[in-house]
Amino acid sequence: MNLDEAIEGLEKLVAEVKKASLIDDKTSLGSALALRQEGRLINEGMSDFDVIAFGDLNDFKHLNDLHGHDAGDVAINKVGEIIRKFVIENLEGKAFRKSGDEFVILLKQNQIENFLSVVPFLLRIGFSYNRKPLETQLSLGYVLNDRKSSFEDLLGRAEVACQLAKAKDEAVCMEWTTSIYHNPLVRISGRCRKCGSRISCNVPKENAPVALRSCPCCSEPL
Repeated sequence: MNLDEAIEGLEKLVAEVKKASLIDDKTSLGSALALRQEGRLINEGMSDFDVIAFGDLNDFKHLNDLHGHDAGDVAINKVGEIIRKFVIENLEGKAFRKSGDEFVILLKQNQIENFLSVVPFLLRIGFSYNRKPLETQLSLGYVLNDRKSSFEDLLGRAEVACQLAKAKDEAVCMEWTTSIYHNPLVRISGRCRKCGSRISCNVPKENAPVALRSCPCCSEPL
């Protein structure tokens, strides 16, 4: 092998590594790196995507604790499959696994009604692990690009809307609005004196109790 062939081989290897780095390792969606690249395009006004949606699995830690991390990986993979089918293939959007059980979806504004029509298929997703049927739930929040805010700010708003959706104790999809800005989430924490569980949750400030009233694990008053 001469020098030119060695350089060509190295360039191909670098290209393959770069391509692989843009694909998430647990799903067929884009990686966190690919999401950052897409975010830069939005910041520079070079993207056609006007809708940013943020998704987070409900009680994912409980799923891992109860069935093991392998079951959690199967759930994440299945969620990726469903998002690919309904968002990427049907709505011509893009989707990424940001980290852990967090997903980001990018859409064109003319697809928002179609997106909302397929949301029920995204919120509750069944899968099988060790021949046992299981289900995972995905809460979603989304925001429309105002062409004034950075991608990071828009993503943060979508995440806040998602956290509000999770606070409803069911899988729902919520749009970020200015009313959410005026009624932000606050974190309430506590520790059960009976079972020792540490409890923390986010609730809208306007409706937030002064303190947690009972333990969700053992129902003991706090």
